[in-house]
Amino acid sequence: MLHTVTIDRRLSKRYLVVGKAVLRMSRGIATGELVDVGRGGLQVLMDAPPPVGESLWVQFAVQGYPLEVKSIGQVVRSEAGFVGIAFPEDHPDLEEVLLWLEAGFLAALF
Repeated sequence: MLHTVTIDRRLSKRYLVVGKAVLRMSRGIATGELVDVGRGGLQVLMDAPPPVGESLWVQFAVQGYPLEVKSIGQVVRSEAGFVGIAFPEDHPDLEEVLLWLEAGFLAALF
């Protein structure tokens, strides 16, 4: 599966991916479709995004990767069905997913 890389106003690469995310928020649990992931956070498409500033627990899985990643995060963007979640620190599980995505992206180039 080909994953694409984007670099914009963020400080690290973002990988466009297919996957599922579960958000545990103050108002309950919600699910969404993973849009992209990077060292600093992720973006999720969902019906009712939480408000900016809300702290939450995130659990997500990238299609094709065998493990789920769990992290705390904070909503930094919430609009038009998309929610941007920032991670406060690096996590070893996240780093492994990013290495796997980078390897797949580089392999697709050759």
